[in-house]
This record gives sequence, structure tokens and C-alpha cells, in this order.
Amino acid sequence: MKLKRIVCIALLGAAVLSGCDNKDNVPSEIIVSGDSELEEEIKPFPAESCGVLLEKAAEKVVSLSPATTEIVCEMGFKDKLCAVSNYCDYPESLSLPKVGSTENPDIDAIIALKPDVVFTLSLLSERDKYMLNHAGIEVLTPKNPESIEDYYTMYKEIAAAFYGRTISDPEMGEFKNVAVAGDARKKLESAAVEIESFVYITEMMTLSGNDTFAGAVLGLCGENLCRDSGYVSLEGYGDVVPKYIIADDKLTEAKLKNDAAVSNMINGGAKIIYITSSYLERPSARTAEVFKQISEQLSQNEAQS
Repeated sequence: MKLKRIVCIALLGAAVLSGCDNKDNVPSEIIVSGDSELEEEIKPFPAESCGVLLEKAAEKVVSLSPATTEIVCEMGFKDKLCAVSNYCDYPESLSLPKVGSTENPDIDAIIALKPDVVFTLSLLSERDKYMLNHAGIEVLTPKNPESIEDYYTMYKEIAAAFYGRTISDPEMGEFKNVAVAGDARKKLESAAVEIESFVYITEMMTLSGNDTFAGAVLGLCGENLCRDSGYVSLEGYGDVVPKYIIADDKLTEAKLKNDAAVSNMINGGAKIIYITSSYLERPSARTAEVFKQISEQLSQNEAQS
């Protein structure tokens, strides 16, 4: 694929001043087309993914994180997977060898499969990474997202292992991995529904701040009234009254009301919405399912009022 660029006046001027009067003296990487534009071939590889330089597109892949497994399949590269972690259970039709987890990978089994790359959202031990690298296997570790921008970057990094720098739109000059990442981000953002204000309560009965991925995703819907960083105690939030309490669906109303702060929120008029936390714990296209769950419960609340 080729990317057209306007001829650089300074470069041509330099060529003229140096006495270049035939095409043999023009730098070989410059090709002038009939419409006075440059056509420079953009090669997709070598390309960088997760800080690792890849000489060619990944053809055999092991995924040690459920999220990376889902994203690889989502991008249409399911057939590139040769093994997954013990925790990878989606897509349901996926039937591949299990090779442990990031914390306890079966390194011998992975090496025997001879993949090009291993994806994981958590860092492998230095020993495990060394053994894989020594066997010629690259370890790609996208950053586990804490923001929507991180989510976009994660997709871009994973896509680069397959697409490299392949041009997606010659007119825009956009690389394929960037286009794929942008599309994933747009789909997530466009799926959000309006809920004004909220707090998100995890299964551990903690609140999620905006600098967590859960807080960032739900923040697309409205204002997160948890102002602290990370996951924090409910203590001290008794005077906060959000429009909605978004709660992990493993929690019950009785358990929520048993907490003084949550009880005050409910007494103040906050309504409870339950979501499946795994959608937030596994950043992929399925993360948008939380918005569907929220929307359905909002409709139920409206019908009951």
C-alpha cells in the first residue's frame, strides 16, 4: 500500500544545487509520480507493539489474560490463538489448550507450541520472560487500562502485533492499528447511557474512584461522586447522595443496606442498579455490556414509577 506525499521543495532544491541533472543521482527512496507527488511505500513491519519490535506479523499467539483473548478474537484473529490461560472462558466456542496463568504459566508447554508472541495484561516473572525470550518468543504486555485513553492504547498495541503499520485510510494517513483502536473506543463511548450521578460499589464493599477502569467506564454515564483515588472504604461517604448506586451483582440489597453509608444514600433517594463486574474487570468490547444492563434497569425503574 502506498502513501502519497507532496515533494519537499527544500529537498529538490538541494538536489538541483548539487548538480543532479539525471534521475540516477536522485535518492533511491524518492519516486516522483506523474502528478508531481511522492509515492513512498509504507511497510507494515518491522513494527512496535507494547515496546517490543516485531519483525513480522504474529501468526501463532498464546494469551494469558482473558481480556487479551477476547480482544484477539474480536479483531478476527481467533485462528491465530494456539493456547489460552486457565481463566479464558470467552468466546464459549473457544476450544484450545490451557497453559496456566500469568502468575503460574506452564512455560514448557508454551515453548513447545512455538508461538510468535505471548499476550498478558500482567507482568510475567523475570525468569519466565527470560525463558520465553530465549526460545524466540516475544512477550507483549499492554498496560492494564485505568482510563478510556488507556483502553484505546491497549487496543492499538494489540492490533499492532497483527497489522503492524498497515495503512487503513490512505487519504487520512491513518494506520490500521490506530483505526481499530479508535473504533473500539468509539463503540464503548457511544454505548454509554445518562445516569446523572453515581457511586460504584464493588463486591468487596469498596467505592471505585475515577482513576480506576471501572470508574472511568461508568464515568461516561455521569458524575462519579467518589472523589478519592483507587478503591476506598465507604466510611465517610454517608452524606453523599448519588442519583444511583451501581453495585456488583454479587451483592444483595440486604447487604448494601446493612452498611450505614449506603443505607443513608438509599434513604436519601438513591436507587440501586446491579451490574456484572467481570465486564469491567476484563477490558474488551464486552465492557459495553454494563451499559446495556444499566439501560434495562433504568427502563424497569421508569415502568415501576
